[in-house]
Amino acid sequence: MRTNSRMDRARQAATIVGVVLQVGGGALAGGSVGRVSAENPTLVVPADYAFVVWGPIFALSLAYSVYQALPQQRQNPLLRRVGWFVAGAFAGNGLRQILFPAELFVASQALLAGIVACAVAALLGLGLGRVYRERGLGWADRWLVALPVGLFAGWVTAAVFVGVATTLVGTGFLDGGPFEAILGVILLIVGVVVASVVVRSARRGRAQGYVAYAGAVLWALVAVVANQYDASSITTVAAALGVVLVALALLAPLRSRGPRNAMRNAS
Repeated sequence: MRTNSRMDRARQAATIVGVVLQVGGGALAGGSVGRVSAENPTLVVPADYAFVVWGPIFALSLAYSVYQALPQQRQNPLLRRVGWFVAGAFAGNGLRQILFPAELFVASQALLAGIVACAVAALLGLGLGRVYRERGLGWADRWLVALPVGLFAGWVTAAVFVGVATTLVGTGFLDGGPFEAILGVILLIVGVVVASVVVRSARRGRAQGYVAYAGAVLWALVAVVANQYDASSITTVAAALGVVLVALALLAPLRSRGPRNAMRNAS
């Protein structure tokens, strides 16, 4: 019991540190991820307005950190299952906001892949476990855990594929030409497939998580269409088709879901 209590306290503290680092990382670096992306343009980078999503992400991550730090949430089985993944994702994102503006592209991209792995693991973990199967999630767990995790996971999923192209441009391996458009289409296709699989898999959990995830991905894809409309018709079409596919993954019925689960997840 003492070991569990120490681990719970450590998880709560690690989450707070991760959130502080995430929110303050950009200020420490003296730059921004959006600015560096704009300085290394690719055919898959979203329009500038898309990056305002970080405002809600930061606000929700702060709310999550406060909620999970409450003494009565220390032994919350949901937070025990996903909390370390979330703490790792937040801390990694804070470090990335220091590495990326410093134009350490390869290190930043490798770190981003790890962030995505942690965030998606947390998202999928929302629908696992005996407690969830028996009673589902409470109001606070849905809005202060599932929603922040889903939104964050969706945005970094989109970012990791955009980041591949940005890394290649930033390191000098990609400099325009037809290959850039082909690469853009490949990245969009792979990204949409991955996001669609995650959405379908996450739909065993509460809607706040998987809807927020899909919403963040759709936000990114629409911003790609808006930004690349005049630059590349092929990547624009690929992004537009991606919007349709992710929306289908979100809305299409799940054959394996029973009526009881469908009613519970809709609440």
